[in-house]
Amino acid sequence: MTSQQLFGVVIPGRPVITDFQVVDATKAMAVIEQPATVTELTFFLLPTTVIPPGYGAILYYSVPPFQNWILIGSIDPSKPSGIFRTNWATNEEVRNCPALQLGVSLEPLETIKNLDISTSGVDDRFAFAHKIALDLFQYMNSFSTGSSGNGMIVVPTNIFDRW
Repeated sequence: MTSQQLFGVVIPGRPVITDFQVVDATKAMAVIEQPATVTELTFFLLPTTVIPPGYGAILYYSVPPFQNWILIGSIDPSKPSGIFRTNWATNEEVRNCPALQLGVSLEPLETIKNLDISTSGVDDRFAFAHKIALDLFQYMNSFSTGSSGNGMIVVPTNIFDRW
């Protein structure tokens, strides 16, 4: 990697991070203070970024002593940004540390494809939304008297307030 800024990270309520420290030819890192307060982040290629053809960027994080790196997600020229949930507030290691490191690694697209992370987060959010919808349906169905016979559920107008 060059000293040119290639990537950015947005954490809601914080300044945009673009000053990644170059570690070697394919790796860079940045420090995130108070990581337990970060529920999600957006990782993106800057508009002027040109990465080698056939490559993408993988985002990782590590807590002190910075020995193990945990995958967050990836971006590439065909998908230049991504929003990723961190779950750091519920992670015991992260919750107790004042700062962590974000690492970016330029990797061949084949490597990224083999990690099978292209839909990570999407499936989790879909399953979560499905469980909420199912819970609401079951709650609304509990008001059914079973006497309508036409497949409709009659519910009180304040059902969402009560749910």
